[in-house]
Amino acid sequence: MNRMLNDRFGKKPDKKKKGCLFLIVGSLLALLATGLYVLCVSLLTGVIIEARHGGGVAYALMDLVTPSYGVAMLLLYGILAVWFFTPTEEDVKKQNRGLSPMLGQKDTNQALSHKTLWLITAGMLTAVVITGAVAVNTYRLVTPHGVRSYFFVETASYEWKQVSSYTIDCENEEDGLSVTFTMRDGKKYEILQGVNSTTEAFDEAYTSVTHFASDLDDEMMALQVPRNVRHMERAVKVYRGHKLWPYVEKLIGYVELNPLPDETVAETEPATSAPESEPSEPNA
Repeated sequence: MNRMLNDRFGKKPDKKKKGCLFLIVGSLLALLATGLYVLCVSLLTGVIIEARHGGGVAYALMDLVTPSYGVAMLLLYGILAVWFFTPTEEDVKKQNRGLSPMLGQKDTNQALSHKTLWLITAGMLTAVVITGAVAVNTYRLVTPHGVRSYFFVETASYEWKQVSSYTIDCENEEDGLSVTFTMRDGKKYEILQGVNSTTEAFDEAYTSVTHFASDLDDEMMALQVPRNVRHMERAVKVYRGHKLWPYVEKLIGYVELNPLPDETVAETEPATSAPESEPSEPNA
């Protein structure tokens, strides 16, 4: 009976199975495309920073790389949603096959042609490319001379002597240590947190961006720039025992308050010398 109704109304009994297969395969392709996007953006980030600033010691904090991953994924899965949920003129004609107007034929004018769907797909893929281009060209460049902002081209530039104050903080364990500089015009720059891309010259000079921040802290103190340290206890908890601890310890100004037991004894108990013995008289 169901087969007769399907034949009469032009419905295919395996349509649901094909729809599920399309959705599964499409989801896997969208996930694969997202992975390729992440890989391409990561590679392009290093290439662009090295090509532009490879002649000196510098590293770039990529402000939009991580958010761009989410945007790209939404766009790629949006393409899947458009193809899966949007009826085409061919789909409507198949559904109307064998039906009379009294049984509720669907209007083909409300459907989209395959050409229109491909145009929509091309537009969304172009948006993915634009998202990647914006992500790899928006960053803060940190050097021993100062910090600069880029959005395809340089948009702002400051030297370290323009710093009015800076704050070293460990607001939460997930983000870790942050070093934020406040310029004389009120502009703030954070130089530790975020995805970073270093030049080869930077990797030869420093072991990490935290190492660089530790040396920069010495320069700030030489310039007598006011510093503020917050949540020192949390920084000790997060980094003590970590390979970055020597640099963090210096940055937060951590000092061990309890001296070693041997040092305490040496300081509190003065050394006493043994009494000198009187020389013995020779035998007669």
